[in-house]
Amino acid sequence: MDKALVFLLVEPSPILRSSLHDWLEQALAGHRILVAANGAEALKLTQQERPSHILIEMELPEKTGFEVLRQMRQILPGATIVATGWYESRVLLEKVESSGANGFIRKNKLPSELIPLLNVPLE
Repeated sequence: MDKALVFLLVEPSPILRSSLHDWLEQALAGHRILVAANGAEALKLTQQERPSHILIEMELPEKTGFEVLRQMRQILPGATIVATGWYESRVLLEKVESSGANGFIRKNKLPSELIPLLNVPLE
């Protein structure tokens, strides 16, 4: 692999954040995985690190995932941004799409659906 890509995981739950980080490090070996617990941290890392791929939980403290997603899209128009959450509905999916996400995956389907959606070159 020529250059490691930078991934940003935005997850407020400490337990899920740790588990997802460990899983991503294994699934995406050789790439950099950054983590943020809230929207402010996520936006700071987005500005500083310029990740090419982002996985963002829609239920965030302080700012909504939709607000953060819109701001991320303005900062990184070419990034692959995938939203996640525990439930989905037509209204939620429309709002996720209109906020700038490339897709949405329910949390219970992340292991089988995230890597193909990210379209990441694996080692």
